Amino acid sequence: MASELPKSMHFQVRRLTHGVYAAIASDQDYAGCNVGIIDIGDRTILFDTFVSPEAARDLLKVTEQLVSQRITHVINSHEHSDHIRGNQTLGSDVDIISTALTCEAIARNEPQEIEWEKETIAEKVSDAQSRLDAEKDEKRRHNLASSLAYLHAINKSRLELKMRLPNVTFEHRLTIRGTKRTIELLPLAGHTASDVVLILPEDKIAFMGDLLFVNCHPFLASGSPEHWKKSLDVVKTFGVQVVVPGHGPVGKFENLSLMQQYIQSLENIVANMIKCGKSIKQVSSEQAPSPFDIWVSPHNFFVTNLEFLYKRAMRSKNI
Repeated sequence: MASELPKSMHFQVRRLTHGVYAAIASDQDYAGCNVGIIDIGDRTILFDTFVSPEAARDLLKVTEQLVSQRITHVINSHEHSDHIRGNQTLGSDVDIISTALTCEAIARNEPQEIEWEKETIAEKVSDAQSRLDAEKDEKRRHNLASSLAYLHAINKSRLELKMRLPNVTFEHRLTIRGTKRTIELLPLAGHTASDVVLILPEDKIAFMGDLLFVNCHPFLASGSPEHWKKSLDVVKTFGVQVVVPGHGPVGKFENLSLMQQYIQSLENIVANMIKCGKSIKQVSSEQAPSPFDIWVSPHNFFVTNLEFLYKRAMRSKNI
């Protein structure tokens, strides 16, 4: 009988194959994103580190129970805080790897974001709680509860947060060879100006970071839709069968095309709005098309994405 997987209130551990695990964030706790745990034989690699040090400390305990080899490297998939703030819990002997662009973006943006959150988070928590208390619709209540949990994670960790930057950077495809398996790190773009995907070629598994969301609306407004769709095409060439998104449950190869379809569908909605003479103020009345109408959207990303695409289309039209 297979041994029971370790548990955390912040995430669920999913075994993908021998020595490879995904830590899937719980809806209403302090992880904030999904993380990968990969035993490559002579060492262990983590892919991202959660939004809160508390969840990251749980991650380190769980990793010790799952694999015998020590963690030597962590990959930061991109700059956003929900994927990097667990960095500070790692020992000084652990190298943190990212692209050079991601490292520069963290150094530039993270200190200001931490200070801004310290000043505003209490008000945001109070406002989110009030909206949750007043909401009657069950789907919207679920979205609001998830958003509130994320804010609580920020609020609880704000006094202990310390920025820890990646200390190893790269610009081109990077291969890490272990005694059991090989990792390929692909520098791509789309969700941000610089996103890393981790491929396990022999296992046909990809850890996608936020270039992939499954069953939940992605955040488009910090990147490039064109680059995003092209990056997903690159990942498809590896023939991966299991894909771990930055947010949502573990997916399959088909979810790569579905993500592309989502982006194209929203671009089509915006193009039709502009053709019909609708203003940006009318995006909130648009409905997500099937199958995206049942996706969760804790931070109302569907409307945010339409606003971003609308402004972008209008700028392009005016050139």
